[in-house]
Amino acid sequence: MRTFSIEGGNRSPQVVIDENRNLVEISGNSTLLETNWFYGNLLKWIIAFNLGQNQTKTVNIRLRRLNKSSSKWIILIFNQVRNIFPGSNLEINWYFETNNQNSANFGQYLKNQSRNKVNIFMN
Repeated sequence: MRTFSIEGGNRSPQVVIDENRNLVEISGNSTLLETNWFYGNLLKWIIAFNLGQNQTKTVNIRLRRLNKSSSKWIILIFNQVRNIFPGSNLEINWYFETNNQNSANFGQYLKNQSRNKVNIFMN
C-alpha cells in the first residue's frame, strides 16, 4: 500500500496520507504564507489516494495554530473531496488543546461549514 508524508516545519503542518489505514493526518502549525501552493498540492494528493478502492475514511487534524487562509483551505479541501467522491463516508476528527480557544472555535466552525461528519475532541 502507498503512503505519502510531508515533514512539518515552523509554519507548515506535517501531513501523512496512509492508504492502508484509509487515513489522512494533519498536525502542527499552519501559518504558511503560500497556502494556495501547499493546500492546492495537498488536495491533489488526497484525490490521487482516493481513486482506488481504499478511499479515505478518517481525517485527523491536530493543528495548534492556523491562519485564516489555511482555515479556508481546510474547509475547501474536505468539501471538494465530498463533491468528487459523493458516496464517501468521510469523518473528520478535529483535536484542540485545552488552552487553545482559537483552535476550538475553528473546530466548531469547520463542523458548521463542512458537508462531512466532524467530531471535535479536546486533547
